[in-house]
Amino acid sequence: GSGSCMDGSNLTRVTEFILLGFQNEKPVNILLFSVFLLMYLTSLVGNTLIILLVCCDRRLHSPMYFFVANLSFLEVAITSTVVPEMLANTFSLTKAISFVGCLTQSFFYFLLGSTEFFLLAVMSFDRYVAICNPLRYALIMNRQTCAALLLGSYVGAFLSILAPSVLTAPLPFCGPNVVNHFCDSAPVLKLVCADTSLAELADFASSAVLLLGSY
Repeated sequence: GSGSCMDGSNLTRVTEFILLGFQNEKPVNILLFSVFLLMYLTSLVGNTLIILLVCCDRRLHSPMYFFVANLSFLEVAITSTVVPEMLANTFSLTKAISFVGCLTQSFFYFLLGSTEFFLLAVMSFDRYVAICNPLRYALIMNRQTCAALLLGSYVGAFLSILAPSVLTAPLPFCGPNVVNHFCDSAPVLKLVCADTSLAELADFASSAVLLLGSY
């Protein structure tokens, strides 16, 4: 595994991680902070407007726009999982996030990201039905089917990341505890002071499932 462990009796379990963020001079950090904040707000406003437009305009009450609105929601949720914490840490003195907070951030980031993969596959299926079965499209892609496909995307994503999450959570983190930008699984696993082979294999299998699902 990627972790290396010294004598277990001399190890102190990590209770928080340090998110490095931007390591530059203050003027450069201010510039980067401003750029990322602008990008985040643009994404937030743009995707929120899409959701509101789809909800308010009856002409857009179709399966395609239903999935587009949910895709916009996922975009907002994914960026909100990472970016606010990253921006807050830019000028923070401690730049710390708790052990539970780090694992929670990682879990929701990959849960929402994986759901997006499954939802894109669902949207492809929706277009396939619309093109290849136009006369039966309304019958096949009814409200119940759309709701089931959306729920299936979340359930599929949850199941795909369940094993990596369960295998990573109990691993011993005993220093160092520095992570770049946010709690991604790869840099976090590098901080484990034990064998991480099983967790890495679960990560690989989860990624393979997502890639196959996107095809």
